[in-house]
Amino acid sequence: MVMYEDSDSQVNDALAAAEHRGVSVRVLLNGGYYGHGFPQNQAAYSYLKGQGVPVRWTPSYFALTHQKTLVVDGRAYILTFNLTPEYYASSRDFGVVDTNAADDAAIEHAFDADWAGHRIIPPAGAQLVWSPGSGPALVNLIDSASGWVDVYNEEMDAPAIQSALAAAARRGVSVRVTMTANSEWDSAFAQLTRAGVHVRTYAADASLYIHAKMILTPDRVFLGSENFSETSLNDNRELGLITTDAPVRASLGATFASDYTNATPYASPSGPSGGGSGCSVTASYDSRYHDFDVDVTSTQDDVTATATDSSGQTDSYHTDSHGYVDIYFKAPESAAGQTVTVHVGQATCTGTL
Repeated sequence: MVMYEDSDSQVNDALAAAEHRGVSVRVLLNGGYYGHGFPQNQAAYSYLKGQGVPVRWTPSYFALTHQKTLVVDGRAYILTFNLTPEYYASSRDFGVVDTNAADDAAIEHAFDADWAGHRIIPPAGAQLVWSPGSGPALVNLIDSASGWVDVYNEEMDAPAIQSALAAAARRGVSVRVTMTANSEWDSAFAQLTRAGVHVRTYAADASLYIHAKMILTPDRVFLGSENFSETSLNDNRELGLITTDAPVRASLGATFASDYTNATPYASPSGPSGGGSGCSVTASYDSRYHDFDVDVTSTQDDVTATATDSSGQTDSYHTDSHGYVDIYFKAPESAAGQTVTVHVGQATCTGTL
């Protein structure tokens, strides 16, 4: 077993009982950020060790071991949830049983290496998605979708994922995102909604918390431990899979449809005050599309916003019903640092590329 957070006494009792009856049991528990400690797992670690269960802290060469996997006699349980009973009733999460022999062998191989503290690039098996390095597989899944894409995640802070979702919406794919609201993701949500992505959220204090990590398309689905963050995709040990299994996809689709229906459509925060003429601007380079996203917040809806940099390059777009606009500004990455001036309606504001 590999687990990010373990406080489930029933599971730990079962592991101890299995060890006592002669089953070969090994447990890796997340040892904290680059191995600096994780108190949440100390009780489980001490209990298992006291019961004679071979247990170790995860290797310190990952930022975190966020993987949630149990392999039993050739069946791999790949989970989006931790072994934290206090959240079982309130957290939207999933697990899938993977009986593919190549996948199970690959997971065992990676476990053996991490158990020994020998860092490897884990084998992909038939359908596995490992971090570090899971970003391209997830982007490719989104890029390949036709018709629609449904997404759950706990975080939205991975520019490549956000750009892929926005691009899918722009090419006519129906993209739906269901998450728990958090002001940290407001900028990403604003970018996505401007591109035509349908974002819905649950309040932080709602009875349902969205913890699952899923990308569902008409013919494939990703499910795993990976959040949409740079750390999760590039620095953590994470594990998920991409499967075509029809019953799995149907079950996930039905649950998502219900959760999406019951969530609240995302509305961008109000723009700055200023007598109906204020605006502000931020910008970031999008290496995927080789342009700058010039994000403009204003109090004026459905007006033309025009961005101009110090070289005279100009691009325009219309603000939405909330006064927001993302101007796709065609300038090379070398333009970073230049001043960009935006005229939106009667207002003028400046920022830096």
